[in-house]
Amino acid sequence: MAERRRSTSSRRWQQFRTDLVSQFRSRVFGSGRAWSFRRRRVASLMMVAIAIGVTAWISQSLHAALHRSSVMTGWTLLSSILILFAIGIRRRIPILPLGTMSTWTQVHIFTGLFACGVFVMHVPAIATGRLVADGWLEGTLSALFIGVSLSGFYGILASRRLPARLTAMGSQPRYDQIDWHREQLAARATQRLDSLTSVDSQRVLGEFDDQYLRRYLESPLSWSHRLFAHSFRRRRLVIGLKELHRYLEDDGKEVADELAGLVRRRDELDTQHALQWRLRAWVAVHAVMSLGLVALAIMHTIHALQFVES
Repeated sequence: MAERRRSTSSRRWQQFRTDLVSQFRSRVFGSGRAWSFRRRRVASLMMVAIAIGVTAWISQSLHAALHRSSVMTGWTLLSSILILFAIGIRRRIPILPLGTMSTWTQVHIFTGLFACGVFVMHVPAIATGRLVADGWLEGTLSALFIGVSLSGFYGILASRRLPARLTAMGSQPRYDQIDWHREQLAARATQRLDSLTSVDSQRVLGEFDDQYLRRYLESPLSWSHRLFAHSFRRRRLVIGLKELHRYLEDDGKEVADELAGLVRRRDELDTQHALQWRLRAWVAVHAVMSLGLVALAIMHTIHALQFVES
């Protein structure tokens, strides 16, 4: 009886292990089905982790054999940087028949993760909290690499969230036509104020326009809105227009409601402008820092080879 119980328990344990492995394989590798984005991402992360582990093992083996492991990690890091730079150029020339942009973007992301791991091996002081190396060349190179990496991580988030926010806002004016739309809103507000027939409504809304509304509708996009995309001024103006209803006649209330709609539309334009500007600014900053990183990495490699030969 005891042997039968042990046999049953053993079979249950084996069945549990088999089911667990099968579920893991099905979730990660798809079990014959087309791979989803999540499965490809998990598989790519596993490949990056394996590559970093192999590189770390080779580096430790060279160090134990009294060889310069920094030479190996340096060449690996330089190769990764050049590959990332080449992939970035390829992504900006979509007409070349060399695969889809989505594939190249994923390769760029996971190659960048691998480069970050190799960078920590090449500059071990980072593990102790020292982010910037000594010397103007090495220090600038470290700062540039960290800056490019951080901008890359920001780009991963921005390229997924900002377009979704823009799509959720409805109509998207062209970036170079946003200023024209602002001018149209300001002109429409002036036209509606001039159409008032009530003297009291003209006086009340005219004062509000001179003190608050016109400055808002005719002002350029503020840097605070450009960076944080807030709606503080819109809320204040809309609340102010609603509070004016007690002093307005029917035609004035109608115009005040329309002005509130123009304020909301101006806020939407500012938000769309800010989100599109962030995407453009990120691409420009990431590209400029990448150029500087490649140039300084090549200079650093030349100096390091001269030091090794001497």
